[in-house]
Amino acid sequence: MIFEINWLAVGIGTVVYCAFCGVWHRPFLFGKQWEKAMGFERPPDWTEKNIYYVVPLISCFVTTVVISVLLKMTHTDSFVDALTLGLLTGIGFATSIIFTTAVIPTMKRPLVFGAITGMAQGLGITIVTLIVYGHSK
Repeated sequence: MIFEINWLAVGIGTVVYCAFCGVWHRPFLFGKQWEKAMGFERPPDWTEKNIYYVVPLISCFVTTVVISVLLKMTHTDSFVDALTLGLLTGIGFATSIIFTTAVIPTMKRPLVFGAITGMAQGLGITIVTLIVYGHSK
C-alpha cells in the first residue's frame, strides 16, 4: 500500500499542513493566546530553534503518509468521503489527543491550549486529506 500512494500529493500536503499549523500559531493569529495558555512568556531576546520547524515538518509528513494510506485502504472515491475521513481523523484523533495531553499540571489554561492547537490539527488534517485526495484522482 505504501508504494501505491501519490508521493507528490504527500509532499504538497505535508508542506501545506505544516505551513497552515505554523501560521495558525504565529502571534498575529492565535500565537499570543497559545503562549498565554501554556504560561510561556517570550523573552525579548528569544529566537526560534530549528527543532521548532523540523519536528512539526516530520510529524506532518508522517500524518500525511498515514492519511494517504487510509484514503487508499478505505477506497475513498468522492470529495464528501474525503472530507468525512479528514474530519473524523482530524477531530476524532488529533483534537482529542491534543485536549488529553493539554491537561497536564504545568499547563496554565489547558482548554484554551486544547482549543487552539486541537483546532489547528483538526483543520490541518482535514485540509491535507482533501489535498491528497484531490491530487490522487
